[in-house]
Amino acid sequence: MPEAIDLLSEDFKRDPYPTLSRMVERGPVVETAFPFLGTVYMVTTHAAVNALLKDSKSFIRDPRSLGKSPIPWFGRWMPRCLRIMASGMIIRDNPDHRRLRMLVDQAFSRSSMEQLQPRVEQLTDELLDEIEQKADTGKPVDLMEDLCRPLPIAVISELLGLPREDRDMFASWADRFAIHPSFRGVISLVPTLWRMESYVRKQIQLCRESPRPGLLSALVEVEAEGLQLTEDEAVGMTLLLLFAGHATTTNLIGDLVLELLDRPEQKQLLLEDWSRADGAVEEALRYCASVLSSKPMYAVRDLEFQGTELKRGDRVMALLSAANLDPSVFPDPLRFDILRTPNPHVAFGTGSHVCLGLKLARLETRVAISRLFSRYPALELAVPRDQIRWAALKGLRGPRQLPVRLHEETVPA
Repeated sequence: MPEAIDLLSEDFKRDPYPTLSRMVERGPVVETAFPFLGTVYMVTTHAAVNALLKDSKSFIRDPRSLGKSPIPWFGRWMPRCLRIMASGMIIRDNPDHRRLRMLVDQAFSRSSMEQLQPRVEQLTDELLDEIEQKADTGKPVDLMEDLCRPLPIAVISELLGLPREDRDMFASWADRFAIHPSFRGVISLVPTLWRMESYVRKQIQLCRESPRPGLLSALVEVEAEGLQLTEDEAVGMTLLLLFAGHATTTNLIGDLVLELLDRPEQKQLLLEDWSRADGAVEEALRYCASVLSSKPMYAVRDLEFQGTELKRGDRVMALLSAANLDPSVFPDPLRFDILRTPNPHVAFGTGSHVCLGLKLARLETRVAISRLFSRYPALELAVPRDQIRWAALKGLRGPRQLPVRLHEETVPA
């Protein structure tokens, strides 16, 4: 009997650990009834998730190869903007995936991130200055609204080379996606998707006419060189980078801040030694379940996987957040410990589809918590933990609001 699982509910987002731990115990493959998708085989243990994500011969990302639509029920009738987003790099299989990824890999290399760090620090400090001005009113400050959301938007906008004055518009679009998880909600977003697509096409045209620094102009140059990058692919890649990376990093920063505020002893470890910031980020990636699962994958033939019989076309997902609680890999997995080592989490996935923006997400989160807590070491929640509400964005977990009081007291970073 398939297990009903609702990764969108407020109860699950508030405390996902009983459900995730139960899934690991039932693993490595659990047949589930998933809202809107029907039967999905959830892969739960650390070893099984690694095996699934690295097996490109038995499992594929693009359901069109099996005669299926990327979005159930829509098929050929879905709006063009949805077709573009649904058929982007994130669901492509090789060689298309390799071709598209090669075009943007350099922008996210280690050397590129090192060059970007001073700018991320500057942007963070500017946001903290604005937060301080708001705090002068005596009211709590919402870190989700004032730091966790605007920082990733600012960074990815600059990386792409998009106008600074458009950031508020990006934030508005992103917020709409964060509160419309249902099928009906997705349909209501179609006008916003059209505007997004139109905006990106206009920016591509402007880059053709007058190149400017940033990844978008680089993609236009590649397109002009005839390296098989269509305008639709450039649009889809830009939307993916602009929104997918923004949402995941927003939640990761918010999750980590919340866990540190909820665990004074862990925050103190960080204040005593800022070199522990990297460990704090890695433990947040493992523990906080910011990204719950991989995108769906499909069995290319009838096969046995981890002791479960699968049919051709069966939908399979890696439950990354469960694999990160696997007690066979992580001793005392429900303990949040920024000193945990080793920490071989799979929050970014693995294999050829490992998250493109993993270095950027780590950089932004490390800088955000270091600048925030060095400036406000006495930072505290303005409401009890159980009053924190959680965003309903599909596949992700993070606070909807994070009201805090600053209590300024500078500690050198």
